[in-house]
Amino acid sequence: MDEPKKDADSSYSQSDTGLDAERQVSEEVLQEREQRTIVYKAPAGVSVSTDTHDDPLPPRKKVKKVPPKVPEEAEIELRDKSDKCVHPILEELIKTEEAYVNNLFTGIENYGNIFQRKDLPLGLRGKKYDLFGNIEQIAEFHRDEFLPMLQRNRRDLKRLFDEFLHFLDHNCFYGYVIFTMNKQKSLKLCDLYKNYFTNIRLERDDKLGINSFLVQPIQRMARYPLLLTQFINTFFKNRDIVMKPLIESCCRLEKRLRSLLTTTNESEIINDIVDCHEFNVYYQGKFRKVNEFQVLDHKLKRSYRSKVFIFDKCIIYTEIKGKNLLFHGRYPCEHIGISAKTKSFTLYYERRKQQECEFTADPVQIAAWLDLIRDMINNYANEEREKLQERYSRENDHLHRKAPSFSLYRDSNRFSSDSGIGNIWIMPKPDEDAISNRTTWYAGT
Repeated sequence: MDEPKKDADSSYSQSDTGLDAERQVSEEVLQEREQRTIVYKAPAGVSVSTDTHDDPLPPRKKVKKVPPKVPEEAEIELRDKSDKCVHPILEELIKTEEAYVNNLFTGIENYGNIFQRKDLPLGLRGKKYDLFGNIEQIAEFHRDEFLPMLQRNRRDLKRLFDEFLHFLDHNCFYGYVIFTMNKQKSLKLCDLYKNYFTNIRLERDDKLGINSFLVQPIQRMARYPLLLTQFINTFFKNRDIVMKPLIESCCRLEKRLRSLLTTTNESEIINDIVDCHEFNVYYQGKFRKVNEFQVLDHKLKRSYRSKVFIFDKCIIYTEIKGKNLLFHGRYPCEHIGISAKTKSFTLYYERRKQQECEFTADPVQIAAWLDLIRDMINNYANEEREKLQERYSRENDHLHRKAPSFSLYRDSNRFSSDSGIGNIWIMPKPDEDAISNRTTWYAGT
């Protein structure tokens, strides 16, 4: 009887041990779940289930992903914002340009046909260009090319600035330099025949008069840099929405216009040159720069203050005599020789001791002029190289060859750069055709 009881007691003890083990396991699981719920805190607004059969990790809130903007779309959006901030300035540029074109053609209509009138004074006959200059060409350029460009690029400022700069680089605005050179002659004629132009103004019911008409190109040229300065200031105030390439294009254009305006104002000094009878100053290529130097003239054996002019085809130096500039000499680009120092450079005609002058100024001005002279010589060399290439690239060259007995050539002399004065025309001698085209270069560093 005792043995079965012993077995029963042992079975009860085993069952109690199993329950204790299950309780311990369940308590460990609960503790582990409590620890996990402490570590993984649910975000605000998200409920966590307490069901033991659920995943102890809290569910994550699903966030809708917004697709990134395409670069082109972002660029268009920034461009639209930048256009809005400068819209008043752009409208002022276009509207004043339209008014400028209308005023020019109104003036041409009122005064352009006076040279066909029978009552034209004798002193005005044959002086149409002296009176008007190239104002008709300026008006046609603005009407046919520049104004349509502004209207076409009203919604694209970057392209507008780039095309504006393209016009400047291709010398489309050089007409203003030519117009300014002629301004003094024009104003003198207007003052001399003031009564005649007053009668025409009353006859045509013109409220402004010919003087106001002829000064408009100069006023308009000075207006462009001011408008671009307004663009730049507005861009920097809103630089968080303005793209960097747009600001850079506008700054380049403004700088280029300022330089052209300086050249335009300086070109008027050419009219002060006197005693220049050897060639026409206005036919020496494009005017580039004028500055004052102290010149040591070895030919005259003295020093004097000088205004020096550089063109595409030559350098002209003068002596300052009161309000006038006394012409002393000229260096054509095909015969110029140069040697340079830090504070001066020396120019001579083909070889040393021939028309030799030393030009002294501050080092910055000397460096700038050395660059201008270098550009002048290089441009001439490139033009001559292109002419030679064109000459020798012709097919069947013997068909274009002329008979030696009938060909003429212009002797290379000191006034041979399109001056039309001082050129010697002679019949060619045997074996001199090649010699006549020879150019000797002199340059020193």
